[in-house]
Amino acid sequence: MKVIAKLNYLHISPRKVRSVVGVVKGLKPKEALAQLRFVPNRASEPLFKLIKSAIANAENNFSLETDSLKISEFKVDGGPVFKRFRPGSRGRSSPLKKKTSHVTLVLEGQRAATSSRKNAEEKAAPIKEVAADEVKTVRTDKEGRREDIFKAKHIPVKKTGFVKKMFQRKSI
Repeated sequence: MKVIAKLNYLHISPRKVRSVVGVVKGLKPKEALAQLRFVPNRASEPLFKLIKSAIANAENNFSLETDSLKISEFKVDGGPVFKRFRPGSRGRSSPLKKKTSHVTLVLEGQRAATSSRKNAEEKAAPIKEVAADEVKTVRTDKEGRREDIFKAKHIPVKKTGFVKKMFQRKSI
């Protein structure tokens, strides 16, 4: 089972992020977290949070075992570039490119054997046997409209007063 976590618009250039991702690629997530703790680069903190988020997604949304997880793909793509200008000498200006990154993390792992059995038992609901008297019948009108015999009770709609109508919260 694949678990995907994304981090978009990270304000660090892709080249700098790729240098940190190279340290972590192919490891188990817990080993990767231990490695990232000691990497001095600025990109290590957002990647640390991304891996923790992916682990939490795998546990809660897909009921995967954390021990069986492995980083199968860690991709860094370039995001939009903010172009700014810096004043230079003799009245000139020099361009600045503030680069951003899109990081995609894919974890692969096995489903927990115990949890999948529990889920299968919960999904299989018991079948009720109903007597012939309790079966709901449907008849049609002259115009062909369906009319259920057992209808829900009609709930009266509360009428709004004159004051509420006149002095509304917002003007129309």
